[in-house]
Amino acid sequence: MPLLSEPDAISGIRTFRTRTYVELEEGGTVLLGHDAEGHYRARSSAELVASGPRLEQVAGSLLWRQVVVAVDADSSDSVLTITLHSSSDDDASTTSKRQRTTPPPQNEATEQAPALFRPDWAFTPTLALPQFITVNDVHYKVMSRMDARQFPILYIQPPTHPAYDFDVLEAILRHTPEEQPRAAIRVPPDDHWEIDTRLPFEKPLTAHVRDIFPEVTTVTLENIARKQFELANSSPYADAAGLTALRQIFHSWKHATPSPHPQWSDPLLMLSILPTTSGITNTSRTIELPAPSSTGALNRLDFDPMRFRRQWEFFLNTYSTVDFKRFMADLLRRNGYTVMEPNSFNSFPALVFRRTGHDYLFFMSLHRTRIPKLSMPTQNNPNTTGMSLETQVGDAAAQVVKDAHEANRIIWLRGGSQILPGAADTVFIIRDDNARL
Repeated sequence: MPLLSEPDAISGIRTFRTRTYVELEEGGTVLLGHDAEGHYRARSSAELVASGPRLEQVAGSLLWRQVVVAVDADSSDSVLTITLHSSSDDDASTTSKRQRTTPPPQNEATEQAPALFRPDWAFTPTLALPQFITVNDVHYKVMSRMDARQFPILYIQPPTHPAYDFDVLEAILRHTPEEQPRAAIRVPPDDHWEIDTRLPFEKPLTAHVRDIFPEVTTVTLENIARKQFELANSSPYADAAGLTALRQIFHSWKHATPSPHPQWSDPLLMLSILPTTSGITNTSRTIELPAPSSTGALNRLDFDPMRFRRQWEFFLNTYSTVDFKRFMADLLRRNGYTVMEPNSFNSFPALVFRRTGHDYLFFMSLHRTRIPKLSMPTQNNPNTTGMSLETQVGDAAAQVVKDAHEANRIIWLRGGSQILPGAADTVFIIRDDNARL
């Protein structure tokens, strides 16, 4: 079992994944949370908002204790139940948790799971408040936008939450995942509302991307997740259709099934198209490469060589075109693509590949560069030098490329290594959409 972190030197708070814990002066470790007013309380791992006893840090100590308050008999603070956790408890553990009740400290009680949605998520509707639905006579705020698309699945949210842009939702999924919006659907025959008890997202959006593209850089990871979020929602802010689309995409990734939204499921389809400009001569061309550290826009994919150090070190010590093609083909395969076997021709290296989940075909020309642009002189253009497609990629791949081009289902890419002074080495892919036919 993984252990909790060491206590913070000031607060005494310990962490495990996104959860926070404190040690009590009377002994034991308790899961810590905030109530609706922002006070520290003990909480159950299933709660949205902490409802256990108020807690405070013991002055001059890293230990915590229960706040002594005068309460009414009907007050929630009169239920003084604290769930104690072993320091080796895992989130998914099914072992029983020892509890203490006060008073008396020796009294043992069986933990009862709290209601899935506490009254903190409910509100009294007024003309000034947004849309709501009613479930079991409780009103819940519905996540929406002014231009929200019509969609049969709705999502409820805590009434204090603002609109969800990428950064807000990512932070919630990372730190307080139990506070994420929950799906609600109408159930026939009377079309009453029911709330889905499952969490829509089991991890942050970037973590879903990392599972499928394990070798991209941290900057690329966030750029993919952000672009995917904004495309699925047709906006910087989430709506019901967008959240459901993201859930469908992640499901198709996990189970390697066709995606209902291929244009948002593959980052190579989401890449911005970079312009090609005239080079030094009238017939040469160049493509300016955005900085590898550029954030907020998905205009290149970068793969971190430190995640495939052995293959990268071999690549740096060979200038064989065949080795170059094999290196790039292996990288693509490790990140979920199916690559047609490269041929052994040494000029104009290129690869042809696909990805499960959509029927687009990718053609990628390969380059090595030590400057922030790709230069493509006339003598390096296979079309102007009479180099056939069959010679570049082989007969079988050439026919697949021609068929995909005729069906308008081909994406033209460029990729390879970029080694710049003062910057981390990277393996990149960009999209230029310049047909190689």
